[in-house]
Amino acid sequence: MRVIVVLMLLLTGYGCALLPAAQDEDVQRYKSPSELYDKALGFYQSGKYAKARDLFHEYVGQYSDSKILRIAIYYLGHCYQMLGEDKDALALYNRVVTTYGDEDFWGQQALARIQQIKGE
Repeated sequence: MRVIVVLMLLLTGYGCALLPAAQDEDVQRYKSPSELYDKALGFYQSGKYAKARDLFHEYVGQYSDSKILRIAIYYLGHCYQMLGEDKDALALYNRVVTTYGDEDFWGQQALARIQQIKGE
């Protein structure tokens, strides 16, 4: 019986060694803020909102001093909205407006999304 168990463990381990390594784009580390942002934006533009959300979260968390932070926050909010998570989307749109104002394009877009979600 022990021989069978040992053989099974050896074969299982050997079989796993033959499998190719996972190449998940989400696990990849990015060399620069722009590389991370561009990857998130690419997922967003291709409609992969869950992947885009995760990467925009990473960007917002790591690069809080970025000149384009409000844009990343807006896109993060829109990802949540597209995923049906309106409460989180509203919080992010409100963050854009309260932190950066509603005078520029992104502030106006955030206001429009807030009104859209609230049905105004």
